[in-house]
Amino acid sequence: RACLIVLLLTDGCVIPHIFQLEASLTMLHQCDCVIIAGTGSGKTLCLLIPILL
Repeated sequence: RACLIVLLLTDGCVIPHIFQLEASLTMLHQCDCVIIAGTGSGKTLCLLIPILL
C-alpha cells in the first residue's frame, strides 16, 4: 500500500527502498527507530510514508 501511494504521488518517479519501508512500518507500530544513511538517500521519505497512510 505504501509503495502504491508513493508511486502515485510522484508519478512513478520514486520507488521506496527496503530500508524506507521497514522504517516506516516501525514508526507505524509506534516504535522508536534510528535510520543511519548517507546524505540524499531518502531518510525523509521514511517519515512521510506513515503520514500519508
